[in-house]
Amino acid sequence: MTTPRGPQPFPGQEKRLRLLAFVRQDSVVRVDKRVEDTAMTWPHLLVIEFIAAMIWSLGLFVISAAFNAPLQDHSTVDCTPNPSKAPWYLLNLQELLLHMDKGLAGVVVPTLWLVFMAAIPYIDRSRDCIGHWFTNETGKNIAIFSAVFTTVLVFGLIGLDYVIKKPYPSLGWPGYTEFATAYFPGGGQLLPNYVIPIFVMLLLPFVLVQLCIRLFGAGTREWMIAIWTGFVATYVVLTIVGTSMRGPGMDLYAPWVLPETHQCFAPSP
Repeated sequence: MTTPRGPQPFPGQEKRLRLLAFVRQDSVVRVDKRVEDTAMTWPHLLVIEFIAAMIWSLGLFVISAAFNAPLQDHSTVDCTPNPSKAPWYLLNLQELLLHMDKGLAGVVVPTLWLVFMAAIPYIDRSRDCIGHWFTNETGKNIAIFSAVFTTVLVFGLIGLDYVIKKPYPSLGWPGYTEFATAYFPGGGQLLPNYVIPIFVMLLLPFVLVQLCIRLFGAGTREWMIAIWTGFVATYVVLTIVGTSMRGPGMDLYAPWVLPETHQCFAPSP
């Protein structure tokens, strides 16, 4: 016969237990991380980064020695190059300036996109498949579809805008300028420079998301991939058009018939 250890309640008195707290299981789980999955910052990681930086720098030296930089002549006060283009990394914004109001293209649109990019982690809060490219096969298909969809549409919209704004009498809107100046708060610029661009920039992402949902059954992660891929495709298309398809007067040309930049030279003293 065994005798229970510890303090015993008095005869006729029941032992009472109190629950102090619930402990969540995931708070005490140990992460089993293997040593072979760990890379030391020094020397392993920093050595690899140093080698990559040296290879990159060596490549820049070779390219700069083999090819001349596409510099133009010294600027003069007598002439502005035609066309006068921004650096290539800003040509996408310069291309937007041709299709909408300057403040809308240069300030409002970039600011709203930067705010949206900062809000992506708060919109897509799922932690599934983090670190996997395109998340899954559906995300990859959506990225391809979004890239093709956006590229075709942006090229088409640029061409349509060029045709409509070209001064062909048959394509003009007779009396529009006089009517808009009299009745619209922004005059003749309200519809082509504000209303239509804003409507298109809001409508097309909505259409893209709905197509991804209906065709691929996209969730939040997938349609965020679609919007991001659409932005990258738009950025690339605007840069290509601004670089290789805009000639004198910022008119639209095919890349293989693009005229050379017209230069003026100051008279020699």
